[in-house]
Amino acid sequence: MTPAPSLQIRGLTKRFGPTTVLHDVSFTVEHGRILGLIGQNGAGKSTIVKTLAGLYPDHQGDVAVAGESVQLRSPKESRDEGIAVIYQEFSLVSEMTVAENLLLGREPGRFGYSRAGIRRRAEELVARIGIDLGAPVGTTVEGLSPAVHQRIEIVKALADDARVLVMDEPTARLSEAERVALFALMRRLAASGVGIVFISHYLDEVRDIADDITVLRNGAVVTTASSGDLPVNRMASLMLGDAFADDLHRERGESAAHDGNEVVLEARGLSDLDRLRDVDVLLRAGEILGLAGLVGSGRTRLARVLAGADLPSSGALVLRGEQVRFRGPRDAIRNGIVLIPEDRKHQALSMESPLTENLAIMAVQSRIGRAGFISRKAVRTLSDRLIHDLQVSPAAPDAIAATLSGGNQQKIVLGKALAAEPEVLIVDQPTAGVDIGTKAQIHDLLRARARAGAAVLVISDDLDELYALGDRFQALRSGRTVWTGTAAEITSEQLVELTATGTFTPAEVG
Repeated sequence: MTPAPSLQIRGLTKRFGPTTVLHDVSFTVEHGRILGLIGQNGAGKSTIVKTLAGLYPDHQGDVAVAGESVQLRSPKESRDEGIAVIYQEFSLVSEMTVAENLLLGREPGRFGYSRAGIRRRAEELVARIGIDLGAPVGTTVEGLSPAVHQRIEIVKALADDARVLVMDEPTARLSEAERVALFALMRRLAASGVGIVFISHYLDEVRDIADDITVLRNGAVVTTASSGDLPVNRMASLMLGDAFADDLHRERGESAAHDGNEVVLEARGLSDLDRLRDVDVLLRAGEILGLAGLVGSGRTRLARVLAGADLPSSGALVLRGEQVRFRGPRDAIRNGIVLIPEDRKHQALSMESPLTENLAIMAVQSRIGRAGFISRKAVRTLSDRLIHDLQVSPAAPDAIAATLSGGNQQKIVLGKALAAEPEVLIVDQPTAGVDIGTKAQIHDLLRARARAGAAVLVISDDLDELYALGDRFQALRSGRTVWTGTAAEITSEQLVELTATGTFTPAEVG
């Protein structure tokens, strides 16, 4: 008798207020098989994961595990029904031992706390599941490798007799050897009857490990097919959609040539352990460079090194023809280099400070401060002008940054950087989480800064954004540059394939 599918999702729909983010999603994970779930950021993958984890009980549609319909009204109910979710960000307590993490919330013994009992039970659990953790159960988790963390999470999941294992970007922080070991473990789990949902931006590894692949676009299923029937370039095309690709083709003719412009900042052979490997970068006056790459490709580390926030282990930075070494971001700012980081709440804004202070902080050193003194009038004049120009709402200089919407916070972050009038502006995810109107406004401000002669580097997960802004592209994968060129030289599908595999399929001629 053929076993029932490990997981069936039928007609899954999820709304946030008036916005529908999942549209009648249906797919099946057959018993003991691995399903690859792919799609661009915003395609709906995370919403599906959180629904399966019991975090969105107000969803519509039906979920069945091993042929039986289940209710997923809480994380506990999800686990009780045999669904285990392993997120990209691990949920381990670093100060505890491996054994304590494995049995957290289900410690043995009715009275007292027995370290020996926990250790013995953890050893029994690991032996029963048959996974080599790579570390003794008495070891403190802090300091262990991401691969060991991953295996601990898998053992925790299987301790509850999970029949479905959902893995969200499990290889993002693993080395090649660790990735190979994880895939061998996944195949062994599938052979034992566990159904696995594998989510990754790395399309080549999805094709390598998955038996079947479901492609999402804009909250809906585009197709489900055998992995053997979906080459990587076809996967990329399905993720993007023909209409989207056509829009990008129209954008390409608008990029400008800046080959003769002055090189403001040059990076030569930058390396930083495994994050960057001999990376070269040229940032020219008046040009916008689009930096493409997946999570873990090294793109954010490169931005931080260029802006003095991190020091490279080797390589050189050359600013206007002279080699420089920054001791920190303040040195970079004084030399005209400004970074807008991805995490605005923790790295870009003082959330409990008023807008006036946030907007003036970068400009103080270069334009307002004189002999150690700061004019309150100058600070107020600057912040008033920026709030007006950026159309910040509410237009209140004394408002606390934390009280603004995400889009208006992003405007303040950008305004703070523009106030310093940088010669090099580096922006990581400039429009993440903002509405379409704010996005267009931010794009105009970045283009204006380039027209004023600045060299601009943009990192974005949004391909549409990269094509709309970039005069030239540089693609990173596993810490290395795998391609540089203009937008006219590469299609959107090829760019997706390139960042996922390191190569792309040449376009057919004729």
